[in-house]
Amino acid sequence: MTDALRLPVRSENATLVLRPEGELDVNTAAQLQSWLDDYLARGPRPATLVDLSGLTFVDSPGLAALLEMRRRLTGEGAVVAYADPTPQPARLLRITGLAANLPVFDTLHEALRSLAVR
Repeated sequence: MTDALRLPVRSENATLVLRPEGELDVNTAAQLQSWLDDYLARGPRPATLVDLSGLTFVDSPGLAALLEMRRRLTGEGAVVAYADPTPQPARLLRITGLAANLPVFDTLHEALRSLAVR
């Protein structure tokens, strides 16, 4: 496992797209939490899309960080969606049952289209 997690962002109209890159695990989950603290302090966009295509590995603390992100952003009135998970995160979402209960889209395009409709 690595201690480096990159968190590039870009805008798609009113949606902020976060594309974590690397491993989201016990060693890097705090980086995502810190990013989220800063994002909330600046005032989040109406919609946030987490593009999971850059994650090579997610463990339970990483998954907890993604769920905490959703909880905190929706608590601020924002909409959150996830898209394009690589095989390992997709499997983790599936076996935990979260894929059935979270807005997880197969492609970035589908997710952006869904968020634009809201």
